[in-house]
Amino acid sequence: MEPIALTLGQQFDIEQRSRDISAITDVKQLQKISKDLLLAWQEEIARSRAAASPHLK
Repeated sequence: MEPIALTLGQQFDIEQRSRDISAITDVKQLQKISKDLLLAWQEEIARSRAAASPHLK
């Protein structure tokens, strides 16, 4: 399977958010961001699975 290409805008957003995260020194804030990202990642997997399921039958 080929990797999904990110748009230039997505690459820019990743770089900006990475810099924002690197600047955080509050552990509680980093923990919250990590938990939010984990949830978003799993929700995206569920959405992808749901979108693909009609095609798998």
